[in-house]
Amino acid sequence: MTAQTATESKAVLRLDGVTKAYGTNLILDHISFDVHEHEVVALLGPSGSGKSTLMKCVNLLERVNDGQIWLGDTDITDPRENENAIRSRIGVVFQQFNLFPHMTVMENIILASTHVLKRDKVESVEKATELLERIGMADKANSYPDRLSGGQQQRVAIVRSLMTDPELLLLDEITSALDPMLVGEVLEMVMELKQQGTTILMATHEMSFAHQAADRIVLLRDGHIIEDGTPRKVMEESTNPQTQEFFSYFRNL
Repeated sequence: MTAQTATESKAVLRLDGVTKAYGTNLILDHISFDVHEHEVVALLGPSGSGKSTLMKCVNLLERVNDGQIWLGDTDITDPRENENAIRSRIGVVFQQFNLFPHMTVMENIILASTHVLKRDKVESVEKATELLERIGMADKANSYPDRLSGGQQQRVAIVRSLMTDPELLLLDEITSALDPMLVGEVLEMVMELKQQGTTILMATHEMSFAHQAADRIVLLRDGHIIEDGTPRKVMEESTNPQTQEFFSYFRNL
């Protein structure tokens, strides 16, 4: 997606002046940016920059102190809005897979669909089977999580997040708990989702992947946005000394 087509498409997610503090510790300071339909935005920044807190605010795991977050036409920071209804519109995958060990892959995937959203079980199984087939894991439907590699478990967690047909997919450091040998298969799946037009906001420390997969990079530092642009503009062409310092560290690893 080009910058021009992004501005022409509708904003799926909009942050407007979002501020979050814990006591006197200011974590996010008037953060504003949009994520447009079919756009992949990578949220980057050093530890303590506010990435995780921002992701939690979008998923309503934390409440903002000031500002607004819009999901489509819904102000999700309005306490009168139904949290469960909002969460059903957002798919979330964390660094820990959070699969229930006593349930099969299929049972894990359809749990929210059948129990929370009260969808028909047969339809849910059909949809889950289709998604598992798409990632080449249909033969693992009756397996338990401890029989899967970390990469396979994370791919199952991604499939589970897609069961509600979310408007927005949040990926929060989804490869950080994986063995380096298994990272590739998960990132490949994210690339497939991008090609299918999924709208994604991802926090990641995989710089080369962010450069490859993201339409835009939002770079946080000390609770502020210091860059917001294409991967090339932010990662290669920025003249900001803080930005150059951040990316030079990863180039030297």
